[in-house]
Amino acid sequence: MLTKARKTICFSRSVQIHETVIGAFIEKHMFY
Repeated sequence: MLTKARKTICFSRSVQIHETVIGAFIEKHMFY
């Protein structure tokens, strides 16, 4: 149960980072 919760936290964290990177990428393409 604890490992599953840890994996979920790691997953959501990586998704957040991914969204931030994609968002910055889209912003750069929209401005240029």
